[in-house]
Amino acid sequence: MRNWTIVLILFYWMSSFAFSQETYDNCASALNICPNDTLLVTNYAATSTKCINCEDDFTKVVCFPAKNTIWLTFTTNDSGGDVQLMLDNIVYKTNPNQANVLNVAMVKAVLPCDPTTYTLVGNCVSNGTTSLSISAVNLPANTTYYVLISGGVTAGASIPAEAQIRLHMLGTGVSRPIPTISVFSSKQKLCKNETIRIGSQLFNCKDSSTYHWYINDTLVAKTDSSFFETNRLKEGDVVTVSNTCFTKCNVEVFAKTKVFSVIDFVVDAGKDTTIHEGETIQLQGLTNGDNYVWNPTIANSTSLQPFVHPIITTTYSLIANYQGCTLMDAVRVKVLQRALDAVTSFSPNGDGINDTWLVPYLEDYPNCEVKIYTRWGQPVFETTGYSYKKSWDGTYNGSVVDEGVYFYIIHLRDTINNAPMQGTVTVIR
Repeated sequence: MRNWTIVLILFYWMSSFAFSQETYDNCASALNICPNDTLLVTNYAATSTKCINCEDDFTKVVCFPAKNTIWLTFTTNDSGGDVQLMLDNIVYKTNPNQANVLNVAMVKAVLPCDPTTYTLVGNCVSNGTTSLSISAVNLPANTTYYVLISGGVTAGASIPAEAQIRLHMLGTGVSRPIPTISVFSSKQKLCKNETIRIGSQLFNCKDSSTYHWYINDTLVAKTDSSFFETNRLKEGDVVTVSNTCFTKCNVEVFAKTKVFSVIDFVVDAGKDTTIHEGETIQLQGLTNGDNYVWNPTIANSTSLQPFVHPIITTTYSLIANYQGCTLMDAVRVKVLQRALDAVTSFSPNGDGINDTWLVPYLEDYPNCEVKIYTRWGQPVFETTGYSYKKSWDGTYNGSVVDEGVYFYIIHLRDTINNAPMQGTVTVIR
């Protein structure tokens, strides 16, 4: 009662101001009356269309003329039956020469808003004052009806009544079971990052929509199925599922899980780092788990800070267990290959200085292929594997080559470095 008292106080306080026309002033915008709902409506500044076969040309089928009329509508349920509309808590405007009576009727329209197809359904109330009601029996299922509420006039009061009205519809023809939804999960205690499936079930929910899933009131997913999977839960999280039932007069239903308990513990493999080829580095693992292991397997794997000597870029995973839960963290050790900077010139003159063409660190690639050509494309040197002992001495078939520029192509034949190296080398005599 307290809320209605506030509404009435506000109504009287605002009575000296102009009131705008309601959107349900016409048939096409009729306000929907939903089961189990209480509506507060007004016919303030409502109008009536005065013409033959206009939507407000209903006088021939109801017991009152069209004066500042508002339109409401409802649809019977799947079984149909009796319907009663109750109107009470009516508060009239009290302007001079303004009436304080209302007219109410229920009609069926074979064609929506076409007055030539209107028929009266149930009783018709003319010049009612306080609590009013209209009723109809044995209405067919899934059928739409209109409710007309007009301001009446009385002797000595020529201005049609305007009022604020509370209304409620009931009866077997519109009642429907209250929809609900449940939510369930296989467990409430889980490990961090563990994927869990949460399900739900709808009851008395006709024309349901998609399922909306929330973690701590934040929308995280929409599904057509009644199940939701996530690996994002943390300690204390709550999952909520909601759905919307009924195409007309829709009702949103929702349910929440119990609070989840999530086992979490420290597993830190350290920061990603970079080393040069041939270097050794100490990993900086950290965990408070019961036991742990490194993967791939390394020497001294019982240490959280083992030394590793990767030949190529490698990712090491620290895997730990605690109270039956397993967590993992990874660290990437990037290995920079030593630069292969070929000497750009050499002087094979037998003085023991710079007599061969050198490519530092090329011996690290034993399967490499090296080819050297003249400027006209004639091969002068070819080998698989390259080292100081196998380096080119500036000869071809036992004879010294001419002084000048030669071209080389080196294929490392390595899984990481597979792009060919190309360049020039100058032979100086």
